[in-house]
Amino acid sequence: MTINGKTTILGLMGDPVEHTLSPVIHNTFAEACGINAVYEAFNVKKGDTENAVKGGFSLGIQGFNVTVPHKEDVIPFLSGIDPAAEKIGAVNTLVRTESGYKGYNTDYLGIMRQIRKCGFDIMDQNVIMIGAGGAANACLAALFELGASKVYILNRSIEKAKEKFGSDNRVEVLPLDGFGNIPGEGLFCLQCTSVGLSPDTDRAPIEDEDFYKKINRAIDIIYNPAETLFMKKVREKGGRAENGMYMLLYQALISFKLFTGHEPGEEALKLAERALYEKTYT
Repeated sequence: MTINGKTTILGLMGDPVEHTLSPVIHNTFAEACGINAVYEAFNVKKGDTENAVKGGFSLGIQGFNVTVPHKEDVIPFLSGIDPAAEKIGAVNTLVRTESGYKGYNTDYLGIMRQIRKCGFDIMDQNVIMIGAGGAANACLAALFELGASKVYILNRSIEKAKEKFGSDNRVEVLPLDGFGNIPGEGLFCLQCTSVGLSPDTDRAPIEDEDFYKKINRAIDIIYNPAETLFMKKVREKGGRAENGMYMLLYQALISFKLFTGHEPGEEALKLAERALYEKTYT
């Protein structure tokens, strides 16, 4: 990689960002596509969102990915917002325009692609989502886009979940231990909390063994460790569980195309996947 005066600057804004794998993915894409671009991580504290957006624009930065705690806070400082991102109420990608940054949400597209890749059909089905935090907006949008008829949200704070999603009659909010009120068996579950993320790997958002008798397909959006305790419990009951590595890759691929106009091909995707595995699991 050669950095010079013509290098396109891309980045991630969030707090914390020290653990991020986004530079690994995007720099691999840039090299594979032969694009003169470099991607870096920028630690931006909560409350400094406006300064970061305006400063990035003044410095000529072409685009940002946005992670916690800025996915919602960044919206007032944008020059435009994609309709899907506006509906979701969260942004994870900023693309430079003449007047400022336009916001997009590629998280929900990444989740959708991973669910499809796994072959998990949820059309006209009741499904379970664990969590109502920063990732939940995109997760819920993806589930409904794929045809879920009803989503049961299990969350530690009933009030928080109802405030965010309670107005949707397709959603029912329950406490974490309220899974017994969900009808049916063999359900799909999307785990979108950070519980079980390395290094705190000995916890699961729900540890009651009866819960895992109710689901037989699951995705945990965590990708480090490769197998979370949640995933292990699903598999112990005979279900199939996948981590969030492909969600991470797919949302990055879509962001990269928005940033550069170039869509990485299968070879670039494989190179990025290999780089991620080497960085994360070896």
